[in-house]
Amino acid sequence: MSEPVAKWKEDDVLSLPSGENDTFERKGAQLLDLTMPGVDVNEVRNELAKQLSAFANTGGGQIIYGLTNSGAVDNGGVARSVRGRQTTKEWLENVIPKLTEFEIIGFNVYEILPKLKGSSLAPDKSIYVVDVPDSDRAPHQSSRDLRYYVRISGNSLPAPHRLVEDIRNRARHPKIRVENLRVHNIVPFGAPTFSNLKSKFDLIMSLAFDVCNLGRVQARTSCLQVSATVPISSMSMSGNECYLRASTPGTALLELRNPLYPGIRFPLSYPMMCRAEVEALSQGGSLRGALTFGGANPDDVRIFITSFADSAPEEKQEFKLLDIDPSQYLAQVIRQQLPLIAQQR
Repeated sequence: MSEPVAKWKEDDVLSLPSGENDTFERKGAQLLDLTMPGVDVNEVRNELAKQLSAFANTGGGQIIYGLTNSGAVDNGGVARSVRGRQTTKEWLENVIPKLTEFEIIGFNVYEILPKLKGSSLAPDKSIYVVDVPDSDRAPHQSSRDLRYYVRISGNSLPAPHRLVEDIRNRARHPKIRVENLRVHNIVPFGAPTFSNLKSKFDLIMSLAFDVCNLGRVQARTSCLQVSATVPISSMSMSGNECYLRASTPGTALLELRNPLYPGIRFPLSYPMMCRAEVEALSQGGSLRGALTFGGANPDDVRIFITSFADSAPEEKQEFKLLDIDPSQYLAQVIRQQLPLIAQQR
């Protein structure tokens, strides 16, 4: 929907996508309308606290009262006043700050009035939209049952402890991750040695990827530690994006030169050297090749990248080598080496 929430009308609300959604939740009239028989104000508070916690903890969204799960108006909408003189909008604005710990800053309550002609709403009823921001104070706990909630697959569910800690760290620290990692190029380095239908050589493997700050806090200093299940050596790097720092043998430490602001991503490449071997195997009078790295099959090779940013917890990622070679550079290496091995026969 292109219109901001503050400008929503009845038709906008009724045209929302069907089904469950992580950005909004439809609630029937009985979950807010305190004038309806049998409606328990404590149950209304309980459900509202749960939804507030979930949306504030996972990106924000809208809780829409007065609609069925299918998106139709429920019971003509929600009465515009609660018991007494207080309006429903005033009641929501007064109760919401008390329903989570910490209090959610920046929420808004919007009343959607019936349209002038052909409205599905009763004349004395409205739809109410509670607009919950992506909160900088997350994680938020429901003050009703003392649980933390998150939005998962269109549902508000209790958050496991590990996820609560992740939300807490993301709110207070940068969150650096590597995305779109791929083999960008592979080049044999130096002259290979041959023996017993085998070619042994050093291989420079260039990795390309995006470095992203998915958190809400600027990363003043960021480092990436690169390692693998096979021995690797660092190569000199060109460009001004990062420094290659001294590190333990078999790993590389890349320090970014510039701060990473929230939501920023930029491309980076890193060349590493590893020892490789291609063995020619005879099959039907022709040769086919098998590539290994330090004796390890490519299927078993893993690349690890650990991200560090200021005082944030480290972020570890693991990648399978075959999964990050969409251009089939490994197969290209075999094709390049087989004619050289054949010449040595």
